[in-house]
Amino acid sequence: MACKVAIEEAYYGDKKVLEDIHFDVEKGGVLAVVGESGAGKTTLARLISGMWQFYPLTFKGSIATDEEIGFIPQNITDSLDPLFKIKDQLLEIENDLDKIKETLRKVGFEDIEYVLNSYPHNLSGGMRQRVLIAAALLKSKMILADEFTSALDSMTKLKVVSLLKELNKKDKITLMFITHDVDMLSFEGKMVVLFDGRIIEMGKIDEIKRDPYHPYTRFLFNSVPSFDVHYSSFRFKELKVNKEYACPFYLSCPAAFDKCKTVNPPLKERDGRFVRCHF
Repeated sequence: MACKVAIEEAYYGDKKVLEDIHFDVEKGGVLAVVGESGAGKTTLARLISGMWQFYPLTFKGSIATDEEIGFIPQNITDSLDPLFKIKDQLLEIENDLDKIKETLRKVGFEDIEYVLNSYPHNLSGGMRQRVLIAAALLKSKMILADEFTSALDSMTKLKVVSLLKELNKKDKITLMFITHDVDMLSFEGKMVVLFDGRIIEMGKIDEIKRDPYHPYTRFLFNSVPSFDVHYSSFRFKELKVNKEYACPFYLSCPAAFDKCKTVNPPLKERDGRFVRCHF
């Protein structure tokens, strides 16, 4: 097991931001955590990476990993120091220049000397993102990427995603990524769908994309412009959310009944998938 997460509750001060978050990731596996802004994705990333200690964040539960996690932040511009060359910054992580060069080749660089002797502003956004991936790989064979495509154009996104797929397949890199960019979910692995700090659906990525069970998951995927909406019968004109109800989707769900107003729906298994729903 590469990573096992069992978070009962997490708080910023007195405000609860996560509840009942349980999942695991196998060595060499892939985990995608998706959800809209405010769902708790970045908080979860801070907890898993260990960066929660730098925030007014507390939690009850446990997070177990079998090695240090290499973290890829979402803000490319602020993640590399503009005053130092790439070589100097990577040497702070790993004091073995040969290993650094080998890792830069692994992430697709050919002119290694140019990259090492460049300042961040000399490199394109895609190149800086690959440098950050290399930096993560210098520390671990387990990567956590937080919104790793958010600052990239469409073509660069595809190249970076392709690179991560290759690293996962060939080098057995364990990959966890936090994203709201559901159009990038072309990996083989597990998906966790978050809403309001709770898991509402969890299972294989391809199965959830093909046939979402929860009304929120259906709405989330149908909110992405697509030429091939293959579950159009599940489309919503509007998703009404009321967090005062035990199930916040009570007003939108055609199968809802009185219990959904007052009793928190459990996360239960159905066909090898987990869904937070009374049905």
